[in-house]
This record gives sequence, C-alpha cells and structure tokens, in this order.
Amino acid sequence: MRKTLLLAVLATIRIVPAFAQNHVDEAYADIRTGFAQSVQSGEYQGGFHVDYLNIHLKGHVSDNITYVLRHRLTKAAYSEKNPLNATDFAWMTWQASQKFSLTAGKHPVWFGSFEFDDDPIDVFYWSKSIADLYQYFTLGVTGTYEVAPSQSISLQFSQSPLSRGITNCFSYSLYWNGRIAPFWKTTWSVNFVDNELGTMMNYIVLGNRFLICNLQLDADFINKVALANQQKPFFSDGAIMLNSKYKLGKFNLCAKATYDFNDAGNGDFSAGGIGSWDVVVPAGYEAWQFAAGFEYFPLGNKNLRIHAFYDRISTLPDRNALELGLTWRFDLFKR
Repeated sequence: MRKTLLLAVLATIRIVPAFAQNHVDEAYADIRTGFAQSVQSGEYQGGFHVDYLNIHLKGHVSDNITYVLRHRLTKAAYSEKNPLNATDFAWMTWQASQKFSLTAGKHPVWFGSFEFDDDPIDVFYWSKSIADLYQYFTLGVTGTYEVAPSQSISLQFSQSPLSRGITNCFSYSLYWNGRIAPFWKTTWSVNFVDNELGTMMNYIVLGNRFLICNLQLDADFINKVALANQQKPFFSDGAIMLNSKYKLGKFNLCAKATYDFNDAGNGDFSAGGIGSWDVVVPAGYEAWQFAAGFEYFPLGNKNLRIHAFYDRISTLPDRNALELGLTWRFDLFKR
C-alpha cells in the first residue's frame, strides 16, 4: 500500500510538467495525519492514522472554460457502482457570460451548510446528518446565475447523495450563496433527494456564517422530511451545527457542537414497511457531540498546520477522546 501511494505521487510529479503545457495552472498535494486516543470504560485505545492524501489539479481549456480535479490516494479508487469513488472533484465550468456559468461533472451536492461546504481536510468531525451521507460529491450539472455582487443562485440536477453510486436515484437542488450583511454570509438550499428505498426526502438547509472581528461563528440548521410524511413536516428530523473559530495570532481556538435528531415515528413500520424514511439518521435517533481544541499555523499560512482537539458524544457517555494531528500542503506546479 505504501509503495503504491509513493509511486502514485512520484508519477504525478513527473507528469504534471508535461500537462503544464496543456493549460494546467496549479497542481498541489495535501495530507492530514495524526494520533488518536480514547478511554472508554477504563479501556485505553490509541494509534496513528492518515485521514487524507489528496492530489489537486486546476486549469483551463480556454479563457472561459476551467476545470478542477481532486483525487484521494487514501480511498479505494473503484467500486462497481461508482467508478470515480476516490475522485471528489472532476468538473468543468463554462463561464457562458459575465453572470451565468454551467458546471458539469463530479462536484459537491449543493446543500446549504458551511459544515458540508468546508474542505473535508479542515473538518475534524461532522454531524451524523452529514457524516453518514452515502456520497458528498456526485455526477451532475449545475447552472449558476449571479444576481448581484456576492449573491448567486444555482440550480442543480445530480446523482443522489443518498445512493451508493451511479443509480437511478437523483437530487434536485435550489441553492443561494450570498450575504445579508458584511458580517453575515449565507449558504441556503432546498433539496429534493431520492434514496434507495424509493422514498424522496425534502431538505431545507440554512447555513449562516458570522464574521465579527477575529471570531468566525457558523450556525447551520437542517430540516428533513419524507414526502410520505404528512404528520410531522417540520422539526422532527434534522440537525443543528454550531462551529466557532477565534483567531489569535497563528492560533485558531476552536469549539464545535452538533445535535442530530429524528422522531421515532418517522417511518413506515407496518408489516412489510420500509422502516425509517431517513436512511442517514434513523427514526428514534438522538445525539449531541461536542469538541474543543486549537489549530496552530507555524508558517503563518495554511501550508502547515498542527491541531489538537478533545471530543465527547452522548451515545458514548463514558468515552473521552483526544486527537493530535498534522496537515501540510506542497506545490507540485504553479503557473
């Protein structure tokens, strides 16, 4: 495994200069590794791990056609249902006019959540509603129109994030990315998402980011309801995610709390019924999770980061967990 990863990195380094003549503007790699330990019921567990080793390519085909590719070397590259299993991004964007663009290929499902929108290498834990999605990045097409400076609306038709690969399950999303005030950024969406049980889920996702001096505070809210559910359309299935970072020199002091919930009645539990309508957070589930720690950037930029965080989750009340980690980025090519 180690030899395979090393050969892949060396091959990328060798081929990038050749592609550089073919409109590659930037190529870089990043990696996150760490040591995690926990104590539960008096039993200690610990070990080293590698979360990510990614290769990134960005470039252009013409003045108004660009592309992005991100491939994970730490993920199985192929599955029968998903040939691009290890490739997060493989999309091309056509800037048709100053205000309208069209993107096609594998790219994020447009959920309106800053937790979902952040680069995975920068997220130390997700809420269950996000973490247990079958896919974060799917094949599809997105049209985006800039209605005003810093305000855009997108329509997306894509593979469903509630399917395990390329199937006949789809997602339909209306997404707004904008600002209400200079200190208040928004990423909101309404999504209709098929799952593999034949149920369509409606997501309303409201992501809010507040920037006040050195403080960044994210407040995300998710409401989920199956279209088959006529009794409890609001606040019986969803999540709340609060995430804060306070910049102090080369440090970020971080704290995060998430709460996932789904009412026990949200499903078809009759004889022959499909069970929970929500395949991500099952009916009857309720849990909160909390983490606090810091990020340290010794070079003053994102090329090198040291992090540490402690977390607790209510489903494991006697578990205490601590992680220490290192993230670094290195350029392979830059035009």
